[in-house]
Amino acid sequence: MDSEFYEAFFNLSQSLAGSGDLETLFEALSASLRRMISFDALGLTLHDPASNTLRMHFGTLTPTRFQSVVLPGDGDSLPALVWREQKPLILSSIETEAPEGDVVRVALEDGIRALTLIPLSNGDRRLGILGFGFGDLHQPSAQEVTFLQRVASELAVAVDGFLAKLALQQERDRMRVLFDITTALTSKLPMDELFDAISKQLTRVIKHTLAAIVLQDKASGEFHFIALHSPVGNELRIDERDMILSLEGLPGGEAIATGKPVVTCGLDFKRFPSPLYRKYAHLFAPPGCRVPLVGRNGVLGAIGLIRKEGEPFTDDEVDLLVQVARQISLAVENSAAYRDLATMKDRLAMEKLYLEEEIRFDQNVSGMVGESPAFQKVLKTIRVVAPTDATVLVQGETGTGKELIARAIHKLSGRSEQSFVKVNCAAIPATLLESELFGHEKGSFTGAFAQKIGRFELAHKGTLFLDEIGEIPLELQCKLLRAIQEQELERLGGNRTIHVDLRFVAATNRNLKQMVEEGKFRSDLYYRLHVFPLTAPPLRERREDIPLLIHYFTQKYAKRMNRAIEEIPSSLIEALTAYDWPGNVRELQNIIERSVILSLDRRLEVVLPEPAQAGVQADASTAPVVEGIERERILRTLSECRGKVAGPDGAAARLGLRRTTLQSRMKRLNIGRAYR
Repeated sequence: MDSEFYEAFFNLSQSLAGSGDLETLFEALSASLRRMISFDALGLTLHDPASNTLRMHFGTLTPTRFQSVVLPGDGDSLPALVWREQKPLILSSIETEAPEGDVVRVALEDGIRALTLIPLSNGDRRLGILGFGFGDLHQPSAQEVTFLQRVASELAVAVDGFLAKLALQQERDRMRVLFDITTALTSKLPMDELFDAISKQLTRVIKHTLAAIVLQDKASGEFHFIALHSPVGNELRIDERDMILSLEGLPGGEAIATGKPVVTCGLDFKRFPSPLYRKYAHLFAPPGCRVPLVGRNGVLGAIGLIRKEGEPFTDDEVDLLVQVARQISLAVENSAAYRDLATMKDRLAMEKLYLEEEIRFDQNVSGMVGESPAFQKVLKTIRVVAPTDATVLVQGETGTGKELIARAIHKLSGRSEQSFVKVNCAAIPATLLESELFGHEKGSFTGAFAQKIGRFELAHKGTLFLDEIGEIPLELQCKLLRAIQEQELERLGGNRTIHVDLRFVAATNRNLKQMVEEGKFRSDLYYRLHVFPLTAPPLRERREDIPLLIHYFTQKYAKRMNRAIEEIPSSLIEALTAYDWPGNVRELQNIIERSVILSLDRRLEVVLPEPAQAGVQADASTAPVVEGIERERILRTLSECRGKVAGPDGAAARLGLRRTTLQSRMKRLNIGRAYR
């Protein structure tokens, strides 16, 4: 008999040595033992040091029922006693010798009437229990018990080696996952795509059916769902309104408040009283783990994993998730810092452009020319309203200097050291105006290849000048009203509320009140802009300022073009003063600039405006003066060109006119054939 046992033991050792995994090892054990021992059930129970529990991993009889039984290692169950005392336990009759318990109940239900439990240990390492079940009453002999103990010793060596190998593989997998996650974090994927990649990597070592990450908006303090991912393809249904949430009373909120991982298993409405916890109870019922994302400057958010089936998260899994959370926190902080630097770079670049524009635009408050009562009244009004933060609506005809007034208001305000940002609402296509005003996120629409900062954000702490406000499309006016009234906005394609602090100045040459009555302009926006209306007077109502403006613009452009112009004929000034200037100051400025270009000596040669082309007839009393000046200029030029009209050295080129235009004027002014 001894030789048979030794031969069986030798065969068993060879079978165990050739097993590559725990399941194969158990099958080899069961097949070998059945040749020597008659039993009806065989079970392998292992101890989990992390949770100090005993679980049956494999069984030949109704294994799933046994695997559902998890026993505490410090309890009073039969397996726990065998594991702690490290002595075999023989129950020849379960019904009469065993106390009541889950193991006994399950065994009896499956027809097991006798049990033999052998401790499984390798030296000082207590690994678990090897159990034999018998359908009849059974009392093993001393030789059988000795043999089973030797089998258990041999099995313990194989199991210990396998567990050590498994631990090394798990550690290798963990390190590989951490490396792959690090690689993903260093990529330039968007946060949602990046998190999907992280979740897929985590699935290799931490089984889960749902992963989520929330990040805090530092400006508002609100938490935003940044990404949701299900590696098994489960459909996620979360109300759009709940994508921005308060974490108070939620597992993630507790993790952030304590700075420690929160492991849950089942619902606990007392511990988590948030209404969202009840609303999404189906997501909170399964085992879950939430870990805070903590950066160098404080809490950033939280990451959470949920698995609908299985046991609570183990300490090893939690430790790994904590390591991943550290990597994510670092990546989020670096991403935010990079984004802030990019935003600051873009802002500085835009502010540089506006600053250069302001430097070039030398018509500031000190350069506002005029002494007429109408003009002085405007200056007085500017000085009154500028120090306040009131919204100003500048009205007036085209070319009256509405932008100049807006800049003067900014220069005299407390925001003068900050940016003055201008938006010409008529010059930007309606389809792009919203993006120009409020900015957009990358990928928010076709062609949005990068994030764009809107004019509202650029004007933060400064003044935003909305020129031609009457041209804003009706569908955009509602969003503009909210931005002006609440001083907050959202970029196109974004869900983060951005708060701004700026002063608004709007300008228009249209009758906004009439547009409101016609339904072309929102009344609420009109009254929000109409806080402090200011009208820029047309040039015909301040004729006293025309001579001053002529001298100012002449000196300005002569200096710029390096021309020495010392004489402006009084008759010319009188003629220009009498003209109605439908284009106002802008028209006068353009006329003087063109005249300086064409003046070849120290005398200003003015290219007079054409009343018919301007659409407004000059005063009849001044028409002869204007015609006389123009006739004298054409005659002098023809004389200098020896009567030549066309060609590069002809009178038309010198006067800046087309040949046909000059011939038409010569005919109208009755200039003789001698000069044609």
